[in-house]
Amino acid sequence: MPSLGTFNIRLFPDRGAELEAVADRVVELDADLFMVQEIREPEVFDTVLLEASRRLHRDYAVRLGPMCKTSELQLGVVYDRRRFREVEHRIQAELDPQARCSCRDGHPPALLVVLEEEDGARRAAMSVHLQYGGRRWMHRARRDQWDHLVASIGRVRAELGVPLAVAGDFNSTGFPDDDRGERRLIMEMTARAGMHLATKDLGCTAYWRPNRRKRDYEPSMLDHILLSTPPRGPAEALGMCRTLGGRRVPGDQNVADFHCVSDHCPVRVSW
Repeated sequence: MPSLGTFNIRLFPDRGAELEAVADRVVELDADLFMVQEIREPEVFDTVLLEASRRLHRDYAVRLGPMCKTSELQLGVVYDRRRFREVEHRIQAELDPQARCSCRDGHPPALLVVLEEEDGARRAAMSVHLQYGGRRWMHRARRDQWDHLVASIGRVRAELGVPLAVAGDFNSTGFPDDDRGERRLIMEMTARAGMHLATKDLGCTAYWRPNRRKRDYEPSMLDHILLSTPPRGPAEALGMCRTLGGRRVPGDQNVADFHCVSDHCPVRVSW
């Protein structure tokens, strides 16, 4: 029963990022495999994984792929080599029927990795990153990306015939209050894909500061985990989401993780 996670490590290493603090969150996540997004310097990320591996007695490796042609950022799948070996991987252009590698058009930025366990059983893990933002056109772009993603999930499951996890930053700004029908959209799309939304009951996976004057930290629900089989327990949001309990925090308080780790929190579930 592997543990699975996802963690958008903002523009890693973002200005102000503290590698030890990022490693702390990876250690807290303590997942057999987890998806990551927004990796800018792979060599620096390798040092974080090395430190986390040392502290967890794991052997983390990461497979990265481009988020899109116009971005320097990459997304990836991290896995413990003591449990899995990589069989194959496919970047976004290989998942899109028209071989596009775009941030907005067609298949959303994604990377698929097929892993094999010691007993020969295989699993597939897809890291994704959908269009950000709460404007009307951004919601429309995500709707279109969901259509492509659901079609891709169907193709992958039909071809591989193995358990599949799709996780990452879905930028679902309307999920908590169903703004512009985004929660209903995600539930419908997940059902259409024949997947289980492990994160449906979470209320916080990230924080943001919408008011430029007050600068309060507001909880948000952007990250999701979809599984082809039911999760073996409730999903958990870790890091500052757990520490702060998903509450709004006044802007004059210091939320350390927000500044030195990421605006997103690690999320974990048993698969």
